[in-house]
Amino acid sequence: MGYKKRIGLIFASILVGTVGFAQSSQYIVHRNFPSRFVDPRNIVIYLPPDYFTSTHRYPVLYMHDGQNLFDNQKTGLRGAGSPIKWNVDQALEKLLSEHKVSPCIIVGIFNTAKRIEEYAPPTNSSERGLLGNYARFIVEELKPWIDTTYRTDPSPQATGVMGSSLGGLASFYLHMWYPDVFGFSGIVSPSFWWGKEYTLSRLTNFDLTKIGLMYIDAGWKESDEMMIPARNMYHALFPKLGDRLWYYEDRNGTHSESSWQSRVFLPLLLFLGKEKTHLLSWQAIIDPPSLGVGDTSSVTVEALYTENIRKTSFPLLSSQKLTISNFQITGRTPGEASLTIQSLYGTLTTNLIIQPKSRDAISIRFLSSRPVILEVFRYVTNNLIITTNFEINLVSSREVTLTQTRGSRFHFRLLDENRQIIEKNGKPLELSVTFTRDRDYLVEF
Repeated sequence: MGYKKRIGLIFASILVGTVGFAQSSQYIVHRNFPSRFVDPRNIVIYLPPDYFTSTHRYPVLYMHDGQNLFDNQKTGLRGAGSPIKWNVDQALEKLLSEHKVSPCIIVGIFNTAKRIEEYAPPTNSSERGLLGNYARFIVEELKPWIDTTYRTDPSPQATGVMGSSLGGLASFYLHMWYPDVFGFSGIVSPSFWWGKEYTLSRLTNFDLTKIGLMYIDAGWKESDEMMIPARNMYHALFPKLGDRLWYYEDRNGTHSESSWQSRVFLPLLLFLGKEKTHLLSWQAIIDPPSLGVGDTSSVTVEALYTENIRKTSFPLLSSQKLTISNFQITGRTPGEASLTIQSLYGTLTTNLIIQPKSRDAISIRFLSSRPVILEVFRYVTNNLIITTNFEINLVSSREVTLTQTRGSRFHFRLLDENRQIIEKNGKPLELSVTFTRDRDYLVEF
């Protein structure tokens, strides 16, 4: 049986009602959508406000984790997915009301119990695994059916794919494998860490000359496991994609639906925007901004474009008094240090003050009005619990200053000057102190 004939049979089975069908004003749910490649799943389709009153053909954005996109009351799918949604429909309609974008059909593809296998490539085989099957489901079955059933513009420039986390990784592969199908990809908080950055190691296998616009983002409040591979991928892709790559680091971004909801307007504007974006301003961001001897900070450039679209890049750095490596600066000696930052948009020079003490070095002055020995029996640092037995002696001198790494914690018991345990209510008196800021600590008993 030929490919077209098999697809035709799938279309027929859907149209005669094998797949459940329910409709609200702008949302259509196709239950248990069948496939030869993957398990059946629900598909929810958002139609723009003017769909039923126009004859237009619309761009289509295919999105993974479809149960997390729209309010369940709108789709009628109660209890489905995360309690917090992307609300991508609300973001789109706000942009439509402001006449900033063209209307679009959104196809939400529900995940299944095999989400991990379907969204990530196998790293121990040359085969594409279930991700390859999932991609074929979208390209060979779902998209042809959508284009036949709804008034779509089926061209690559009007077809996008987007997802977050492993869904971002899946979007990357769909764009790479099928650049003649998808002209845009939204790769949100992607799991490029998968398989020890397996995707980065296989980047030479892809023909990047055919890739359209690719949007990649990450949040500073995500783990380094998410952030560092995203940056590594940017550095590998930018020399080859240039302006076809839009990379953004959200300084307040977390790995959550609420965070993706707050910035989903960015890829929507890039995919559907009516006007070409223009640069308004740019700034260099040193994070953390304070720098002591031995401290390291990253330096990025954030550009602001029209419609509040932001873009992140990495500058060339030069300084005679700072150590520079991989877009990071390290304080070398105390005092003033000049840093020259050369970005894609221009060059600026800023002066930094390098403090004698590391920003993570916290000093606490222990004070006591009576002679006492603090016998430290447990020390916690960098989430490691260390059993110890050193002392802070406040007998001969009633004040002692100690410096530790920020967040370190001492647990100690109190001894008198004769090294007898001081008790309270019949129990050894034990206290603790955490090094969070420079301060005095008065030992009272």
